[in-house]
Amino acid sequence: MKRDKKDLKLIKNAGAYSTGVLIPGQNKDALKLSADWPEKYGRDMSAEALGLKKLEGFKEVDPEKRRQKLALREKKRRRSKIIYIAIESVLAAVMLFAAAKLGENYKSNVAGREHHQAVRELTEHSAEPVVYITPERKAPAYPMATPKRIEYPAESLPKTREDLQVYKDLNEDFRFWLYIPDSQVSYYVLQGDTNDEYLRMDIFREYNHSGCLFLDYRNNGKTMEGHTIIYGHTMNDISIFGELRDYMDKDYYDSHRYFYTLSLDSVTMWRVFSVYITTVDEYYIETFFRTPADYLKFINGLKNSSMHPSDVTLVTTDDVLTLSTCYRLFHGADGRLVVHAVKVGSSPML
Repeated sequence: MKRDKKDLKLIKNAGAYSTGVLIPGQNKDALKLSADWPEKYGRDMSAEALGLKKLEGFKEVDPEKRRQKLALREKKRRRSKIIYIAIESVLAAVMLFAAAKLGENYKSNVAGREHHQAVRELTEHSAEPVVYITPERKAPAYPMATPKRIEYPAESLPKTREDLQVYKDLNEDFRFWLYIPDSQVSYYVLQGDTNDEYLRMDIFREYNHSGCLFLDYRNNGKTMEGHTIIYGHTMNDISIFGELRDYMDKDYYDSHRYFYTLSLDSVTMWRVFSVYITTVDEYYIETFFRTPADYLKFINGLKNSSMHPSDVTLVTTDDVLTLSTCYRLFHGADGRLVVHAVKVGSSPML
């Protein structure tokens, strides 16, 4: 039930200067002030002014202090508003910067994709007769089976010798063409004096955000003996080496075990035997080995790191090709996705 403020009554022992507080049923005129109640407090003490509070240490408010208190409160309010506006401005700036970077990356990806498509179309593929590759690997000791004869139709390859000569004329650093059937991986491979030279540069020696595929500067790009490494970026549109991530899927791994390198001299077939995620702390890009035993131990270590079981038996005379790209999901900028393949055999380039 709502109470009328005019019906307030007094309760004893309410405060320092009073003898009680008002309660329902008692008029404010019944309020008895103690003898030491200051004269300046003898103003209208209506029930509306008193409210339902106790008369404990009632003091007159200093107008100047009240003004300062209100000014301080207003100052804090303005400061909070300024901070809020500043935070909003910073967040807006961050969002605009992120949008600009996304736009820049998208534009770079499109430019890179268009570049590589244009380079592919520089040459037209002409069909050639079927060419057969005889494996150069020696047959493992009995009772291991002799490796079967592997063949490929030359018309399925993306480039001919004449095509490759066009790229060699464009840039002397051209080494070969890398081709993984039934994938987007079909690119030229260059080799610079350092591993940074073609990180953001294309075959025309112009800046390109996606760069290009390039061979480790320590490798012999002509013979590709021992351990050879090709580096490439993982782009958001899965161009360059972005599609290598599909090798983590067992079905893709099983259906894309073979790929090719096409040079002016020969076509070489490679068989994938290992796929895994690692970091730059693991030195999987070693190219110098003191003894054949050291080399065999190294390449067997690559095989044993695979996330998929491997049916390849490695020997000291095997040549291994590594495809390396960034993989930031687990290890940030230091993460790497690696695909290793062993040389199956080669044939003269037509």
